[in-house]
Amino acid sequence: MASDRDELINQLTEFIQERLLAEPDAQGIAPDTPLLEWGILTSINTAQLLTFIRDELGTNIPPTELTGTNFQNLDSITDLLLSLRTPAH
Repeated sequence: MASDRDELINQLTEFIQERLLAEPDAQGIAPDTPLLEWGILTSINTAQLLTFIRDELGTNIPPTELTGTNFQNLDSITDLLLSLRTPAH
């Protein structure tokens, strides 16, 4: 059974490959692909990704968390989502 982390990465990868890439790479994107550096996450694409995360994954990302570090790659986005889902103690 896939972990929550693996499931999130799979869902994010599928969304980015199908909805955000003009010409989906046959090899796909990896969890460490630099989304900002490679120009995959433009401002419009980031807005679409945030809508997907809110509507499909059920997580609202606070404006204070919209940083380059948190959206650097799929690993960092997944870490952010998991941290937002974990209740504070």
